[in-house]
Amino acid sequence: MFKPQEMQRTLIIGAKQELENTIELLHTLEVVHIIDFKPSNAEDQLHLGVPNEKASGVSQSLLKIRSSAQMLAFEREKQKVSEKLSEKQIQHDVALKIQDMELSVLSLTETKTRIEEHFRKLDERIRQLQPFVPMDISLEDYQGYDHVTVYTGYVQDLKKLTEQLPSITDEYELFTSNADDQMVALFIVKTYAEDAGKLLNDCGYTEVKLPEGTGLPKQFIEKWIEQKQELDDKLLQTTKDILEFRKRHAEFILASEEYLAIEVQKAEVPVLFGTTEHSFLIDCWIPKNQIKTVKETLEKNMQGSLYIEEIESKHDDEPPTLLKNPRPVQRFEYLLELYSLPNYRDIDPSFILSLIFPLFFGLMVGDIGYGILLILFGVLFMKAFKDSEGFSNIGWYIIIAGVFASIFGLFLFGDMFGLPFLPPLGEAGEAAYSWSTLLGIHIPIPSMIHKMEALGMTQLLVISIIAGFLHLGLGLLIGFIVERKHDWKHAITKIGLLFVLTALALLIFVMADWTIGQWIKPLKGSIVAPFLWNIFIPIVKSGFSFGGLLVPYVSLILGVLGVVMIMIVAGGFGLVEVLEVISHLMSYTRLAAICVAKAAMAFAFDMIGLGLILNGNIIIGILGVILLIFMQLMVFALGALSSGIQAVRLHYVEFFMKFYKGEGIRFNPFGYKRKYTTTE
Repeated sequence: MFKPQEMQRTLIIGAKQELENTIELLHTLEVVHIIDFKPSNAEDQLHLGVPNEKASGVSQSLLKIRSSAQMLAFEREKQKVSEKLSEKQIQHDVALKIQDMELSVLSLTETKTRIEEHFRKLDERIRQLQPFVPMDISLEDYQGYDHVTVYTGYVQDLKKLTEQLPSITDEYELFTSNADDQMVALFIVKTYAEDAGKLLNDCGYTEVKLPEGTGLPKQFIEKWIEQKQELDDKLLQTTKDILEFRKRHAEFILASEEYLAIEVQKAEVPVLFGTTEHSFLIDCWIPKNQIKTVKETLEKNMQGSLYIEEIESKHDDEPPTLLKNPRPVQRFEYLLELYSLPNYRDIDPSFILSLIFPLFFGLMVGDIGYGILLILFGVLFMKAFKDSEGFSNIGWYIIIAGVFASIFGLFLFGDMFGLPFLPPLGEAGEAAYSWSTLLGIHIPIPSMIHKMEALGMTQLLVISIIAGFLHLGLGLLIGFIVERKHDWKHAITKIGLLFVLTALALLIFVMADWTIGQWIKPLKGSIVAPFLWNIFIPIVKSGFSFGGLLVPYVSLILGVLGVVMIMIVAGGFGLVEVLEVISHLMSYTRLAAICVAKAAMAFAFDMIGLGLILNGNIIIGILGVILLIFMQLMVFALGALSSGIQAVRLHYVEFFMKFYKGEGIRFNPFGYKRKYTTTE
């Protein structure tokens, strides 16, 4: 679970005449990751293989079926298939069937395109002619003059035009549309056309070209609208024909596309092999737990005609990564891969991510009301995107975060939608608002931590530092485990940083005057409490005063020891890593900051909304309810978004930087996950 699936590098060698059968068997097994063969030198007797002779024809058929599907606006995810087709059903004259279907699709889509183009042209003509309708002038009256110039278009300042035209000449006619768009048609003797043109430009003139034709614009538009209606009916019928054609051929399109994709895969895979005139070599990775199955299958079906050798992998080999996690953890692999796929030698942090990410997310939300909303939102999100694996996984993260938020809200913070179930001790007035006081009943759910009190904020900061210390410490320990076999200097650096981290965490606890007793009182009577009371706490609290602050001896010793270890193996650059781990620990205080900020915003909005609701006026009360719901939804959205982003960031930046390299090669087995076809 913490390491990718172990891989075995394997060579498969056989005679050329056995190549096709070998490809068929490997494709059926779906467990062989083929390595692209690269000749070592020009004199190497092994050369790159060539595609199967049928590759070109099959590829063309595949392109045709995909082109037809695209023209039909074919949505594969929404198509329902009653039963799978066998390869034998598809193989018979598949190329001819695809060609006939392509011709039918082209005919239908071209008809639709022609109708749409004609429709568009009519729309354009109507748009051009519409401004001339109010003037009630026939189109032929706008043209054909020897001594008159006609201007048609829009002006921005019609008043200026009408006032200044008479100063040029009285030999003109000006028609306007009497509408807000200020469309004009100016007929003026050519002698004065140039001066009129300058005036028009001064008035913000924009020319509108007149369509060709004879008759009143209104008559043309009415005729074109009738033509549009006829085209609309034709377009509706053609669209219906396309939909019926798509539905009728959906099963064949899906099955034949899958069949051809598989055939192309088989036909083109030899380009990854090494070949000679009479033999072939397949270099591949196979999961160790599948080696026996692969060998037995090949030996049984090929009668021992293949030579299969397991070879020892080299240090610079890059085996592909196949993660192995239980189903609940597998969903978090998506979140991990958004950052980077683990490489083969990485520790797989999916399990840790599946626990800590929703824990941090839930802690920052920390409210049973918002937790329930998160769960509901996550369920709806998963249903809305059930066909998308990635978005479905995000919905799952939201649900789990909602569960943690509800747990923290119920058992740690004791609040719902920003209000505690019980009022804080010693508070009065608005500060004493709680669900118990509002509902008039005693709700026995206490707040272990009051987020709005100084003590509660201090406790949250301590929890944040503890979370950061444990999270970063785990990352450094994993980094040490990963590096100890490959790079002892980096391994020692990880331990040195862990010492510095521990020293800093203990120093912060003591400086904050944190008493651990209140957290372990329930443990009295166990072996843990005496150890903490009698040994651990005295050691941590023994130290010297520096600037009025207590510096524990253990912090000083661990800090100095850690820095010395780092400086010995990393030199001056090690100080950068020390500063980095300090800043990373401080980053975890955002857990407390977001928790408190969200709580403060929710409480403030509650006070505003409740103040209106309890005002005594029914109308104001209703407005208060609406406003309170809106404000609570805003707090929920902002809180969920910021909590999710920060929970991701604390893993991607602070945690992963301690050990995670990523950039893995995805295990890509030769084969195909059939959905619409069978081999029978």
